[in-house]
Amino acid sequence: MIIFKVAAISLAGIRLNSVDHYSRDLSGLIKGCGAGIVVLPAYSSLVLGLGCGAFMSGPDFAGTLYMFSADSEGWNSLFFELHSTLARKNKIFLAAGTTVETEAGGYYHSAYCFNPAGEICCRQKQTHLTQVERELDFTRGEVLELFNLERLNGGSLKAGLVVGNDARHPEVSRIFALLGADLVLCSGALEAGINCWPQAAGMWAQVQQNQFWAVEAQLSATIAGQKYGAASAVIGPCEITPGLSGYLARGYPDTPAVTAVLNESDRQNIKSSYPLLKMLNREAYTGLLSL
Repeated sequence: MIIFKVAAISLAGIRLNSVDHYSRDLSGLIKGCGAGIVVLPAYSSLVLGLGCGAFMSGPDFAGTLYMFSADSEGWNSLFFELHSTLARKNKIFLAAGTTVETEAGGYYHSAYCFNPAGEICCRQKQTHLTQVERELDFTRGEVLELFNLERLNGGSLKAGLVVGNDARHPEVSRIFALLGADLVLCSGALEAGINCWPQAAGMWAQVQQNQFWAVEAQLSATIAGQKYGAASAVIGPCEITPGLSGYLARGYPDTPAVTAVLNESDRQNIKSSYPLLKMLNREAYTGLLSL
């Protein structure tokens, strides 16, 4: 039996005015959560860079993202080192949110996860671009890959990273499920004021359709005057959640963290009693992304 604790962190209440303050506050919150797997929201690298003055805000979000993209390479090295250290010192798997990186002349919105040794165990490029990202000539990723969450109370699970807008595209989660994902770690950022139904059409719906766990960290911050704030959550198949809600834990837009304990045997029982994925036409998905 694999039982493990997870946490989704929104960055609400984390001081962003210096790297030291950020590191200290985030480390304290991580320790307080007591989770072995921690997920940060999308644009974590951008909001930290803006907060500590490494980058200037543009006239709007698109302009800010453009300026960040053009000069993020050096900053990314510091960002990765910082979160590698946090993962190692706290002995956790840390999905560190997202950044923008360049490769072969293209700009990618990418997520990174660090293992308890502080090593990068997964890098995932976003595969479906937002309108802003398309206008900025970002490049979409074309491969979805799983990685192992090893030695979780004596067991190992397979996990995938869902990057930003990919949560809105069900084929991403379906491909992860067909690859054997037990858990997906979603780094998101939705504009404040959005109601629960559009958000539920993202990761909540994907969990119900694919029978894996999801840890969804939603950004609570303001970028160039645009406020981001949705509910971070830990999601599971409805049959094994309180009130058949599909939620093991859910916060508010300004909740610093939500945590839950996941019992993998419960999920396996659901998959055995109703083997959803065995009823699908697996070949229908091979032309969408590498599978």
